[in-house]
Amino acid sequence: MIRRIDHVSIAVRDLERARTFFLDGLGGRELYCAPVPEQKYRWTTVELGTSCFIELIDPLEKDGFVGRFLEKRGEGPHHITIQVDNLQETYQILQEKGIPTFGYAEPFPGWKEVYIHPKNAFGTLIQFAEFNPLDWIQPGYIPPAYQEFVPPEGSVAKEKIEVHKRETGRGPEIEIRQGEEIIRLPQAHLEALIQTLKRQQAPSASPPEVKY
Repeated sequence: MIRRIDHVSIAVRDLERARTFFLDGLGGRELYCAPVPEQKYRWTTVELGTSCFIELIDPLEKDGFVGRFLEKRGEGPHHITIQVDNLQETYQILQEKGIPTFGYAEPFPGWKEVYIHPKNAFGTLIQFAEFNPLDWIQPGYIPPAYQEFVPPEGSVAKEKIEVHKRETGRGPEIEIRQGEEIIRLPQAHLEALIQTLKRQQAPSASPPEVKY
């Protein structure tokens, strides 16, 4: 069921101060940084040594789940992310063992997640996720701990999904691209598409914010 512990997520108020500590102070290497405006936070992945990854999450706005976490609990560990090969299978096993879960969702292309609440996991929020780690770092460098995910030589690597906003004569459009395959739709139709995709997910999705 469990493949590996991928990272520990830490909520911080000041990303630049955290970068100074983990990168300059501890000698870490930043692998990726991306904002998530719809959830009002940003995440930054840091490699420490050859097998440890830290995810820094900082608020873009005070009323997002990270901002509320910091207001209530202060800076510190937020959750542990465990990578699994098949999230649906993991979810079923947890259900069979009587371990409650919440927040089953597919918030990004190539990423599926479900959580165990801290009250059911000795005070720790556990996130199970199905994903390919190479999709979530900048190209050009592969951490030693991610070597197992490198496609065998001669095999065809799966193209990463890219999403862009385009201005056209008909108005703004959303372009979804994977290799040579392209889907375009008017931005006004995006919300309807998102809602349709959410209805396809099992079970209902919940935000990662929890009440301790």
